[in-house]
Amino acid sequence: MAFQKIRSFLFNFFHFNKQERNGVFVLCIIIAVLFTIRQLLPWMITDPEPVQLINVTVNSPVPDSAKENDGNDNISKEIVSVSAERFVFNPNTITQDEAMKLGFSKKLSATLINFRNKGGKFYKPGDLKKLYGLSPSLFEELESYVLIPNERKEFKKDTVYPKKVYEKKIFTKELVDLNMADSLAIVFLKGIGPGFTKRILKYRSMLGGFHSVNQLREIYGMTDSLFMILSSQIKLSDNTINKIPINAIDFNSLRKHPYFNFQSAQAIINYRFKHGKLTEATIRELGVFSDEKLRLIMPYLSY
Repeated sequence: MAFQKIRSFLFNFFHFNKQERNGVFVLCIIIAVLFTIRQLLPWMITDPEPVQLINVTVNSPVPDSAKENDGNDNISKEIVSVSAERFVFNPNTITQDEAMKLGFSKKLSATLINFRNKGGKFYKPGDLKKLYGLSPSLFEELESYVLIPNERKEFKKDTVYPKKVYEKKIFTKELVDLNMADSLAIVFLKGIGPGFTKRILKYRSMLGGFHSVNQLREIYGMTDSLFMILSSQIKLSDNTINKIPINAIDFNSLRKHPYFNFQSAQAIINYRFKHGKLTEATIRELGVFSDEKLRLIMPYLSY
């Protein structure tokens, strides 16, 4: 009885009807065809060319040309990276080696020299875009370092017009107005680089302008020696300071100023809400500012 049950179970489990048997037969044919194609595939496709590996060498000089091997005409190239420097330069006088130090490729440096040799001239930083092959990203990095002095034109010797005689003038070094200067004027100051230029411009924007040279000591990283060097090269114009409308400004805007914290800004708003407009006398009577802080704040307030 048990044997018949097992036999019946196996028969029902492994039994295929006519449609299922046809499906198994077709599947076997497909498998056989695919297996045959897989065996013949290597004979039908030619061997691909060997893959060339690229070696990357850091801080190595750029080779003049790629080296060619005589064996199977396989080409091996080295891709190298060059550490670019940043310094102020004049594109009308810069040498090819100096251009390469700035990040120019050897081909782009040669293009620059050929452009000048053919009579080309740069009159403003934007003229660098004339160079074929100069990427927009490299131009943006170098734009603030371009310094092209104004040159006066002289008559050629073979001209029919008489040569003008210019009087020699003694020029004294002009002080840079720190409240009016742009990034190029500041980065050209002695002792100041691009990083410190960004800090000065950012703090000037937060303050609304400098009213005292001593405020430069508040900039992060300013040392006594650097302050002495910088203070001898600059001047400040008072009429360029952005005033704070103390009777109209809201809490969040006042809080963003470096000289106001949460407590002092809240005291200003509360007094204005309870008593009306503030004056210089009421600012002093609030008692939230020290005498030193009042000397810093008062030039920025307007009533």
